[in-house]
Amino acid sequence: MGRNTCGKSSSGNLILGEKRFKRHESGVCEGQTQIRGQQVAVIDCPDLLDPDLNEEQLEMMEEQLVSGCSAGLSSVLLTVPLEKPLQYEQKILDYIKCLFGAEVQKYIMILFTHEDDLEDLDQTVDEYLKPKDHEDLQRLVNECGGKFHCFSNKRESHKQVQDLLQKIEGMMTENGGTLMMKQMKRNNSKDAPLSFRRKSRSGRVPMKTAWSAETCLNL
Repeated sequence: MGRNTCGKSSSGNLILGEKRFKRHESGVCEGQTQIRGQQVAVIDCPDLLDPDLNEEQLEMMEEQLVSGCSAGLSSVLLTVPLEKPLQYEQKILDYIKCLFGAEVQKYIMILFTHEDDLEDLDQTVDEYLKPKDHEDLQRLVNECGGKFHCFSNKRESHKQVQDLLQKIEGMMTENGGTLMMKQMKRNNSKDAPLSFRRKSRSGRVPMKTAWSAETCLNL
């Protein structure tokens, strides 16, 4: 999840180890790979808060996104460029919860991109977040339970991907498994609302990581 130009497509490509996603894709895309013997699926979604999207396009993308996550959701990565001012990331968070339900909050992690920009400042991410002029970033991290990871998008590194997956696995263990959607309904539907259940990691559900930017609008 994330706004346009936040680095979510390049981050998805880093995880997959190939250039599967392109910037400014017109629809929801999915790629899969094997990492340490584990099947990993990555979903890349355009910025659904883009004002240029019409209602029909938005509805189609929302349905594609929810359908792509129907087998189980391991994590939602809210992608944020480190050295650019925040814009409407809070609205994106609200969108995610509106689309998937409040329980998804426990599966959201901030993915900071362009960590390499901090090298010239000779700072760690923790040090970068401390000053008062970065309080908005710190609040965003706190709202996501303090969960975050950093990618250097200029260099390919298996370790940064493996570290991310370890954090996701730890989060899944803490949450009791993968977030499952037993019954999916649009929030404006007159039918039954979204209903959630869990499935443990021992089940045959591949790790699903959703990347997108949405609106509540309604990830």
